[in-house]
Amino acid sequence: MTPTGGEGRGRAGSWDWLGRRAAIHPEREYWRSDAATFTVGALDARVDRVVGLLDDRGVKPGDRVVSFLPAEYQHLELLFAAIRLGAILVPLNAALSAEERAERIQSADPRLVVTRAGLDGLSGRDLLVVPEAAPLDDLLAAGAPKPLPYGPSADSVQCLMYTSGTSGSAKGVALTLGQHAWAALGSARAIGHDPEDVWLLALPLFHVGGQAILLRAILAGARVVALPRFDAARTAGHLADGSVTLASLVPTMLQRVLDLRAGPFSPRLRAVLVGGGRAEPALLERAHAAGLPVRTAYGMTETASSATTLEAGQVPEGFHTSGTPLWGVEVQIAEPGPDGVGEIWVRGPQVVRRYWGESPRAADEWFATGDLGRMDGQGRLVVVDRRTDLIVSGGENVYPAEIERVVARHPGVRAVAVVGVSDAVWGQSPVAVVVPAAGAALTPDALSVFAQEHLARYKVPRRWILTASLPLTGSGKVWRARLRTLVERGELC
Repeated sequence: MTPTGGEGRGRAGSWDWLGRRAAIHPEREYWRSDAATFTVGALDARVDRVVGLLDDRGVKPGDRVVSFLPAEYQHLELLFAAIRLGAILVPLNAALSAEERAERIQSADPRLVVTRAGLDGLSGRDLLVVPEAAPLDDLLAAGAPKPLPYGPSADSVQCLMYTSGTSGSAKGVALTLGQHAWAALGSARAIGHDPEDVWLLALPLFHVGGQAILLRAILAGARVVALPRFDAARTAGHLADGSVTLASLVPTMLQRVLDLRAGPFSPRLRAVLVGGGRAEPALLERAHAAGLPVRTAYGMTETASSATTLEAGQVPEGFHTSGTPLWGVEVQIAEPGPDGVGEIWVRGPQVVRRYWGESPRAADEWFATGDLGRMDGQGRLVVVDRRTDLIVSGGENVYPAEIERVVARHPGVRAVAVVGVSDAVWGQSPVAVVVPAAGAALTPDALSVFAQEHLARYKVPRRWILTASLPLTGSGKVWRARLRTLVERGELC
């Protein structure tokens, strides 16, 4: 489907980024995917109608709108409509278990849940079920846009991005339009600004990295080529045929692209940002040798995507690092040890000031990431560990405490601990070490089935080890470093 017509009304408000871009370049293409192609003006007109749809469903500024829509144009329409209305978008992964969906919905307390058919755990909410091929604005009873007397500001919370805290509980990161703008500005200064850029969107839109691409592109007047889901062959094709100039990939994606294609890649590519997990220098050097202009980055949901990026002149000498802080971002290493390693702290206008339901931090307060790192001699950040216990599997954050909380509910489990081990495909994979309750007849298959009933598939441990006891520290806590060593050596039984 290729929508045409409808130049949109444009907007004078500086925080309605789509409206401002439509007033300047309504004819410029913005979005291209398998299902639709939009100019900025056509999208602007459609978003006006979706704003009317949301208003008809009772959505007001500050209300939360949950989206389970995939990375396609319906989600795009909803994202910009929520911004225009001043509502808060809550993008969630449809692969979450019903229990996880319910937990996040209860936390966000949305006015409306927008979803495709087939998801359970959504009862008791106002639902808008979108057919597979239906544009959102086709669901309107009346066809005319509805002018509204309000709109967004820099301090408007644009989205809640849910990420598990170290306790394993889901926490909503409340990101404002101002924080997104600072992040986009810092990124543009780091990788350059060109209105002719075309971003490849291969990341999911329930991740901050995927949403950041949409917002950076509309601010820069650039275009987006979107994949409905990551596909290594199609990604490699876009990087080779010159159809895109910028891309963001997690290390596992990059590895799969290189396994399919050794090169050559298009000289039109300006940068391939690599983040979302530790990228080994050997992988980056392999990509560089194949002609990919890879640039490492470090960030998280709480920093509205990247907080540091490797500068072009530091490639490949700087592949051991995650680059220098973006413009406006400060990074310091708190209480460094003799080797210079300590906790990474960040602050700046793009750093989140509050989690949903919590009091805000002061604007000049440092945010403690929980990650360990050090600074090299060139002022570049070297990430030593992606949080003490965090497992990064295929670019997804997997928290041991979250898995342990679920597995411990099994009546045949006396104790459980989860650690991450190296995985040639996924970077890391979770392994669960379980102490059965007295008399329990546990099997790895039974535990896996139980976990799949309560956890997203990517969080389910890929190995289960039954053992008589867990190694403990002197204070009685699970000695995770020792446990990981025993797992890797195959010394548990």
